Amino acid sequence: MTDEKGKTPAKNRGRGHLISQRTAILTISILLGACAAGWLMTEFFPPDLPYRRAFFRQKWGDTALSWIEAFKLYDPFHSFWFSGVLALFFVVLLLCLATRWKGMITKSFRVTVPRQPSKRRDGAPGFTIPLGEAAGWKDEKDPVAHYGRKFGRAAPVSGDAVGRIIGITGRAFRSRGFRFASRSEDGSIVFAATRGHWRHLGNLIFHLGLLVITIGGVVGSRLGSSEILYGKRGDVLSISGDGTAVRIDEFRILMTGKMQVSDYITKVTVVDDSGAEVRVAEIEVNHPLRYRGTSIYQSSYYIAENEFEWATIMVSAPDSPEPAVLTLKQGSVEEIPGTELTVKAGRFLPDFRMMEGGPRSVSGAMNNPALEIILDGPGGRTSGWTFLMFPDFGTKFDRLDSVEFKDIEPVYYTGLELTRNPGASLFMLGMILGSAGLLLLYMFDYRVVHGSIDGTNIIVTGVTARWKVAFGEQLDRIGKKITSEIEKESTT
Repeated sequence: MTDEKGKTPAKNRGRGHLISQRTAILTISILLGACAAGWLMTEFFPPDLPYRRAFFRQKWGDTALSWIEAFKLYDPFHSFWFSGVLALFFVVLLLCLATRWKGMITKSFRVTVPRQPSKRRDGAPGFTIPLGEAAGWKDEKDPVAHYGRKFGRAAPVSGDAVGRIIGITGRAFRSRGFRFASRSEDGSIVFAATRGHWRHLGNLIFHLGLLVITIGGVVGSRLGSSEILYGKRGDVLSISGDGTAVRIDEFRILMTGKMQVSDYITKVTVVDDSGAEVRVAEIEVNHPLRYRGTSIYQSSYYIAENEFEWATIMVSAPDSPEPAVLTLKQGSVEEIPGTELTVKAGRFLPDFRMMEGGPRSVSGAMNNPALEIILDGPGGRTSGWTFLMFPDFGTKFDRLDSVEFKDIEPVYYTGLELTRNPGASLFMLGMILGSAGLLLLYMFDYRVVHGSIDGTNIIVTGVTARWKVAFGEQLDRIGKKITSEIEKESTT
């Protein structure tokens, strides 16, 4: 709203600035930045951080871990700061709709006639029809009409003729799909023609869709949750507060012919609070299990430290004719043939790394599997490490020629991601509304024409259109049709 000097009154500046285009662009930029930051954080901070808190405390320290947990950087899209950004976007969008919805609806259903007669603007599409050039509206022998046509100074036509001309003009625009309205203004006829009104309705529906999506996002961010649970075969993991749980029956890693991982599959059984089995399902990547508002995804897996089904080693003793292959199980003790020694497995580290505090596994993947070997015999106890991928790098035992780590069947823990999003239905509704609004926005080209008839000329100018060239060509055809109809009626 502006005053007569074209300035925004001081009392309206704050409100206008809050919903200005600059504010909207700034808010959208903040939202996009928050989404990008959230995506990057999921790459740097693993979602299972709460599950492996002790490991990350040693890796990053107490202070860094406290900040990460306070801002929930491991699950940014459910953090307070991301919800705040969504709420800011919601407020700005709501204010934008509150101040513009009436205009959108008005433009969708009403033709607004301008207050003043139209004037042709330079470069704007449109046309001017001098009424004196329409033969027959004046007697051919009338010298005023004759010289008016000759020198381009046409004499005004009568009031009855103006009425017929506005009727012809209206029919010409309506035949091209325009809505048409007119009124008398200071002795002239002022009119407007519009087409593609549903574009504004589409704009309104699109923004309503965005509003509903944002509400769904805020609800999902504040009330939803995401967590990763790990379990091995036989474990029962709780998935809700009502006692519902899933029992892990099997976990498989599918490999390609080139020994590359192609898929992870976890077979589970859903059990209720009484322990009754209610559903059996296989969860794999991109094929989650959905149960009572909870989606369970196959997220990851890891190999536990110090847990394995069996391990095989090859031992060469000085007095043995050939190496012995022994299968070790946790807690079991095996005799080494040809010696008085016994061997058992100690610690198992899937990704061995020598740290300041001693050896430890730095990940749950088989990047550098290492098995601790413990020898007992007459000379006492000795221990050392053997490496699956680097057999020559292991400990050299004095009483044996060599000990090689040959194979192992580790204990796999499947990682299941549990997500709950109470705003999902709102999000889907918003997507439907937004898609419908976009469809209307791009299907229709809103075109506005203003014009006037002052008894001497028909002046038509194009005001609004997306495709300027096509709009100009359309107005040229309408102008020719009006001229043709005027000439046809003047001769009857």
